Amino acid sequence: MVDEANTRVEVNAYWRLQAETAVANFRRRKLHAEYVPDRQAACEKVLSLIPKGASIGCGDSVSVVQTGVLSILRQSGDHEMFDPFDRNEDGSQKTVGEARLELQKRAMLADVFLTGANAVTLDGKVVALDGNGNRVAAMIFGPKKIIIVAGVNKLVPDLDAALKRVHQVAAPINFRRHADKHHSDHYYGLPCVKTGTCVDCAHEQRGCNYLIVIEGGRMTSPQYPDYHMQRHQIVLVGESLGL
Repeated sequence: MVDEANTRVEVNAYWRLQAETAVANFRRRKLHAEYVPDRQAACEKVLSLIPKGASIGCGDSVSVVQTGVLSILRQSGDHEMFDPFDRNEDGSQKTVGEARLELQKRAMLADVFLTGANAVTLDGKVVALDGNGNRVAAMIFGPKKIIIVAGVNKLVPDLDAALKRVHQVAAPINFRRHADKHHSDHYYGLPCVKTGTCVDCAHEQRGCNYLIVIEGGRMTSPQYPDYHMQRHQIVLVGESLGL
């Protein structure tokens, strides 16, 4: 008997086709990208992309956490980890103040930088929004390799849709996450947390401050022959990850 209530096969097929379109366009723009079916496969792919003994910096990313790769890397002891977002069991930051700022700086210059994205487009662009700028700065320049993990829920048709998703979906949920889980009560005062809608506020605790669009990459350049070679590694995952 046909199970009309179960549409998992059809949905997965749709997202795979969407992701394959994005992957082709990323590669056309000289951004290396691959599609994997689920978070377990994403974890395995990310681990395979990290050279032995490489230092690792982390940007705040629910998507990366959900793959389980950070737990494996911490437990292995094979890499020097610079993770400003490592948290205690109660959700509070393990490192605060000037020490955390220094950790963020060191993460920006690690061999490998792990992060997510707020939106990725079918025509091959990555969009990311940041409060302090440390994450998006590292995504542009610094680390030898940037690994970006994005679930298919982040896929949108074009840049206009990406910007709408960033401000109207990702940001309000993310600030609510910090308020609820990470003792960041000051975020409760943000208009988007109160209403669920971005109003392009001028609130003193505004966290939408630095927006980047990665439109392409270089395979190499005369000045830096090895630095640009497949520097961005985008892992598109066939399930919903992150916010």
